[in-house]
Amino acid sequence: MDKDKLIAAIEAASNVTREGAQALHRLELVTKSQDFAQVVEILHESQGIIYLIGIGKSGIVGQKIAATLTSVGSPSTCVHATDALHGDLGAIRFEDPVVLISKSGETREILGILPHLQKQGNKIIAITNNADSALSSGADVTLPMLVTNEGCPLNLAPMTSSTTTMAIGDALAAALIIANEFTTSDFAAFHPAGRLGKMLTGTVANMINEESNPRIGQQAPLREAVVALVESRLGGISIVDGDGKLVGMLTDGDLKRFMISDDNSPLDHQTGEVMTKNPTVISLQASAAEAIEIMENRDMQLSVLPVVDNSGRPVGMLRLHDVIRSHL
Repeated sequence: MDKDKLIAAIEAASNVTREGAQALHRLELVTKSQDFAQVVEILHESQGIIYLIGIGKSGIVGQKIAATLTSVGSPSTCVHATDALHGDLGAIRFEDPVVLISKSGETREILGILPHLQKQGNKIIAITNNADSALSSGADVTLPMLVTNEGCPLNLAPMTSSTTTMAIGDALAAALIIANEFTTSDFAAFHPAGRLGKMLTGTVANMINEESNPRIGQQAPLREAVVALVESRLGGISIVDGDGKLVGMLTDGDLKRFMISDDNSPLDHQTGEVMTKNPTVISLQASAAEAIEIMENRDMQLSVLPVVDNSGRPVGMLRLHDVIRSHL
């Protein structure tokens, strides 16, 4: 390939991403529209299965949207438009909302499905780039793609339109997660296998060694705490009150910061003077995903967390290393 052709090829690639980005930015207008809200209401109130129907690339994108919706608690399936016209329409009941996907809004197979759905009384949602199309006219509500150019050097292959259609599907899925009050626990129930499933279903209790539970009283001299910290090799120890309840923790970082202070005899201080008070904790029932969220989603990231029971007593120490080793 000569240099000029390579430069032109790279520019064509850049044009696709540029067109896609601009189209996605325009879609914010769609997600904030009354039509989008109406679609969310239809899908949320549905007691049936959400059917997505398309042909060609639209059918493939429909499969992805259906898979995403199903995974977040909105049962969905995708039917190829030709198959629908040759018997698969029989699977669609009147209570099932149907999403028809066609960029032009004039796809013959898609339009052939409309009369059956209208007669049966299905809620019909159109995703199209042509608001004046026959598909849009026959649907209850239309979500526009807002595509001005496919980005394809020939402006023929569905590139930007595929991107925007998929984004509309993801936007609907996100809205339905909130509308349906779909929780992390629900998500875990639908994703029990693989790394993601382990992250959501594995608990802190599976990741710690409860026999390795270094604790020391807050009035103990710091030199005793240092010995416990070194011997545990966990990066942190629990500091407890007279009832054995957690009141703080001492980490390697706490100790280093205190040891370089101007104090001439730092090891003679009580541990309670050096500890981190009211530390962030985690329960035995928390998931690995929750543990990572607590450790990572903060200004000062944590590498170790005290694990407490329902009475606030420490039962172990969870390290970020334990989570990674168990689930990643």
